[in-house]
Amino acid sequence: MKRNKYILKFYLFLVPILIFACTSKDVSTIQGTIIGIDSIAEVSLYKQDFDRNILLKTISAKAEKPTFSFKVGELDEPTFFQLHVNSGRNRVAVLLIEPQESITIKIDLGDFINYKVEGSESSLKTQILSKRIAQTVKSLDSLTVLRAKAKSTTDKQDLLNEYYQVIENQRAFSTKFIWDNPMSRANVMALYQQYGEDRFVFDRNEDIQLFKVVATSVVAMYPETNYAKGMLRDIKNMEKIVSTQKMQAFIENAESTLPEIALPNSKGDTIRLSSLRGKVILLDFWASFNQNSLLENRELLEVYKRFKSQGFEIYQVSFDYERESWLAAIQSANLPWVNVSELTQNLPIAAQNYNVTSIPANYLINSDFEIVGKNLYGKDLIEMLSKTL
Repeated sequence: MKRNKYILKFYLFLVPILIFACTSKDVSTIQGTIIGIDSIAEVSLYKQDFDRNILLKTISAKAEKPTFSFKVGELDEPTFFQLHVNSGRNRVAVLLIEPQESITIKIDLGDFINYKVEGSESSLKTQILSKRIAQTVKSLDSLTVLRAKAKSTTDKQDLLNEYYQVIENQRAFSTKFIWDNPMSRANVMALYQQYGEDRFVFDRNEDIQLFKVVATSVVAMYPETNYAKGMLRDIKNMEKIVSTQKMQAFIENAESTLPEIALPNSKGDTIRLSSLRGKVILLDFWASFNQNSLLENRELLEVYKRFKSQGFEIYQVSFDYERESWLAAIQSANLPWVNVSELTQNLPIAAQNYNVTSIPANYLINSDFEIVGKNLYGKDLIEMLSKTL
């Protein structure tokens, strides 16, 4: 689901404020030790609200005195904090502190992700989430590099499938985490984690229900907080977009409003899927490195030649990330229809919007801009075209 950017991110603009002394026994504190400081490490604490990060204080920890301590005040609700440790490289630990909770953290700069937390069960949960998403990002980055170096089309496709599977595994892990911790504020972090720039783990139509489950517990316990209000606002925005696009309906019931695709063709001109409205369209997903796609293109040439004069068009979206390979495949096969591509090594947004996780794949769209068929090939495609045109 392509939607407006979430309000909540775990790295947002920073607003400095002053810390005032408080002597209440209910004040929450963070005390820590850093191992491996060469000379000095800047330790900054940010309070993470739903729509911004607030800088609370920065402390210099030195090799001869590698400790730090923060008073975070009296907390009215479970609160996210970001602990930034900069010793030439900035690293971040996300903590989730409950009211009246004081914690200790031990950080080894040589093994930052495995920092030790005591006194905060919720912060252990955020660490679990941080470690898992870091593992996912590392795997995806590695697969992207391998895919760029792969020579054979089979290897490229295998790596692409493995890339998608890593994302699915992350989604399954995060979903299980949420159901296993139904009342934990850590679920908010699980919902809003990203595996790339503006690439959220939960970014599909069906994920709205998961957002509602988490929001229900947040609203029930802390109805007037920014997190409760922010999540309800996000859910409302998501529902508006789904309503407009009718994404879920078109997949299940072939409703008439389809997600728009607007991508550059081989000449660099942006071509919209909706520009073909009124014709019968085969929305086809392919790649030059996928052998089955190339074989399908041979069949499509004959189908296109047979039905073009009757109002049939093909809008083809390529998964290619190398422009030269994409153009060479179009030219060598002499493909006459609309061909567009995002030229990205990540899963194309258009593919995400149409729930495409493997190629080749296609949707047949009638002249009323409604889905009438999915993954039709050979005789099945010809038969449906004969009925539709």
